[in-house]
Amino acid sequence: MRRETFMKPFNSNFRIKNKIFSVSLLLLMIFGLLGLVTFQYFTSSYEKRIYEESADMLQLSSSIVDKELNMIEDLSFQVSTDSIIQNYLKTINENRYSFESYDTKMKLLERMLSYASTRKYIASMQIIDLHGQKHTTGFDTSLENDRGKIGRVLSGSKGSNVWTKIEGENGISSARQIRKKANLSLQNIGTLIISIDMDTFVDETLNFSPENKDMVITSMHEIFYQSNDSEWEMSDFSNENNGSGYMVESIDGKEYLLTYSHSNFSQLTYHHLLPYGDIKKQTNAIKIIMIVCFLLMLTLTILLSRRAANNISKPLEALSSQMEKVQKGDFSESALPKEYYNDEIGELHDNFRLMLNRINELIKENYTKQLMIQETEYKALQAQINPHFLYNTLDSINWMAKINKQEKISVMADALGNMMRNIISKKAPMITIKEELEIVRNYITIQKYRYEHRLNFSLDISEVYEDSLIPKLSIQPIVENAIQHGLEEMIDECRIHLKISEVNDGLEIVVSDNGPGIEEDQLGGIYRGEIRSKSSGIGLNNINERIKMMFGDEYGLTIDSEVGVGTRVSIQLPLKAE
Repeated sequence: MRRETFMKPFNSNFRIKNKIFSVSLLLLMIFGLLGLVTFQYFTSSYEKRIYEESADMLQLSSSIVDKELNMIEDLSFQVSTDSIIQNYLKTINENRYSFESYDTKMKLLERMLSYASTRKYIASMQIIDLHGQKHTTGFDTSLENDRGKIGRVLSGSKGSNVWTKIEGENGISSARQIRKKANLSLQNIGTLIISIDMDTFVDETLNFSPENKDMVITSMHEIFYQSNDSEWEMSDFSNENNGSGYMVESIDGKEYLLTYSHSNFSQLTYHHLLPYGDIKKQTNAIKIIMIVCFLLMLTLTILLSRRAANNISKPLEALSSQMEKVQKGDFSESALPKEYYNDEIGELHDNFRLMLNRINELIKENYTKQLMIQETEYKALQAQINPHFLYNTLDSINWMAKINKQEKISVMADALGNMMRNIISKKAPMITIKEELEIVRNYITIQKYRYEHRLNFSLDISEVYEDSLIPKLSIQPIVENAIQHGLEEMIDECRIHLKISEVNDGLEIVVSDNGPGIEEDQLGGIYRGEIRSKSSGIGLNNINERIKMMFGDEYGLTIDSEVGVGTRVSIQLPLKAE
């Protein structure tokens, strides 16, 4: 027991932020001591490797430029897939000259400006809609790109980013097609062009590099950019290929250390030229800088380690506080930070937030179901308003028709009375197929008198399944829907076939017709409940939701339709005997 206490870390009783701070100081002292011991060795060997290290520095510059340009590609992708921008473009493309389009253009420019202002070196951001109209924002909107050239390059890009030269300017642009992401249609709805002020770009990203260094960006045997007002020719750069390296190059009688690096993300190649004389001047300066940097790091580490420790511990403390609130029944997310880092702590916050959202969704779902139950009970109560008065009235009409020898009226009144009696009098949510088919037969009897020879109804069912239980009013609304949207919209004979069979240990009910069919966009509206039945009020979506709620998501209603051929509605149910 004493041995375990002795081996216990010295900071085991510290809070997390104090542990991080103490470990940071310990590591700093160890690395500082090692640095002082090895400093002399590295400074002595530095002279021998100065040229190679200078080349590495220039390669680092290329990597930073490449990384920053890759961030521009990411920004381009973010803008092109922004749902708000895509909605604005949709409005502009569909309503070109309306006031709504003008207002949307202003909103689009504001949205673009919020993206363009994230980088100082973005001179302008431009979106070209399907009408060819330009929407440009930024601090330098005078930059113009060759639309024809960009269009040719983007035609084979499949939505990816393409870098192009700004004709007549010493700069480059990022271009990308804006493709509609709704329903993954990938339809082209515009073109995004981000023009970069390369002088500002170089000043921002390479401010640590030698002041007299020249940078050149090439692609496809063409110079896209060159710094310091240089006038290099493409023939000076014969190494535009994959990979990276450096060489000694004599240009105009002056020797340079020329490094090149091909982009890991695009077709660009970066070249840096550094005069040999500048490399020698840096030797003594770097020695001084190393000493100053070490002392500076010693000071900054002490200051920043405490702040870093606080930044790590605060999210954990906030998460712990929110957990305590959840234990007390408070499921709100007010105490959680709006933004946090994408690390393990961020994952904890994200998972905890997802858990709270799921709990709130379940609470809301349960509340919604209770409301639906209450509404159903209310509608059932309304339907019970003296049904016997209706039955007696229909019986009276039936007998009066018989006395007056009006057979059609008698049959229709009798069928309607039987149909209403089966629907209203049976209170149970589940009835037998035999009872449901009785409702269907009475309904068909009424409709046959209305449409006569235009309606051809057939039934295919084995007596074995007549005692199987199904939700009440599952078949009749589908047959009614076939008549309303099939027979009423055609002049030829409408054939409606009802088949009930056993499939995969379950019950399959199929209602098919030879009507005009349903368009694909209408099918989506039916599934979402946006298109309802014209008369019964019981839409196909209602039947589908009732089945799924009663038996599970593996059961339900499926619609297959082809325009000009017909529609097939199938119901999958478990096989339940009475």
